[in-house]
Amino acid sequence: MLRNSKLSNYCIKKIIQCFCIDIPANKTALLLGKNRNTINHWYGIFRKRIYDHQLALKDKLLGRVEVDESYFGAKPQRGYHGTWKGLD
Repeated sequence: MLRNSKLSNYCIKKIIQCFCIDIPANKTALLLGKNRNTINHWYGIFRKRIYDHQLALKDKLLGRVEVDESYFGAKPQRGYHGTWKGLD
């Protein structure tokens, strides 16, 4: 990844730093004076490496896992759910 790059190691480390603190690619490009497409390319490389790493750990749950009862989604509502009917 770094061997064939025309960017210096310092610049790549700065791109990684901006990626880690969630600075968008266009702002990173302005900060470092690089083309936005170059930053998008590197952000894509980082995302792919993260995805590959997560895929490798997919089947492994490390440590203790605790599951409790939770309700996910919208809260249940009681009463009339249609259109509002005013008093006529």
